Amino acid sequence: MLNQTATYALRAMAYVARHGRERPVLSQTIAEEMDIPKNFLSKILNRLVQEGLITSTRGSKGGFQPARDPKTITLREAVSPFMNLDAYRNCFLGLSTCDGSCGLHKKWQPIQQRMLKLLDETTVDKVL
Repeated sequence: MLNQTATYALRAMAYVARHGRERPVLSQTIAEEMDIPKNFLSKILNRLVQEGLITSTRGSKGGFQPARDPKTITLREAVSPFMNLDAYRNCFLGLSTCDGSCGLHKKWQPIQQRMLKLLDETTVDKVL
């Protein structure tokens, strides 16, 4: 359901939430532990910093830490900078003009609602 970038972002965010509370974690460590390409991870981490979800500290004792208590960061916050969740709100195919007449529409609506509820009600401390 999530695109690859959003999946990587969620894995990285969850890793930082779990291991970065006491001391910053290095991007190299996150890349290796979460099996995320380093160059791609760098862009993801930068965006998470911009979104205010993690902090970045430079230097020999630097790395990444959660910007807030991970119990207050929802999955939606972690993935929405990397994919347009609204595109799938009404249409399984992500079409901007959907009249709901296709056979998938009625089957998709309950799934979509459960997925959005999961993203809204689950926090990153519950992942991994």
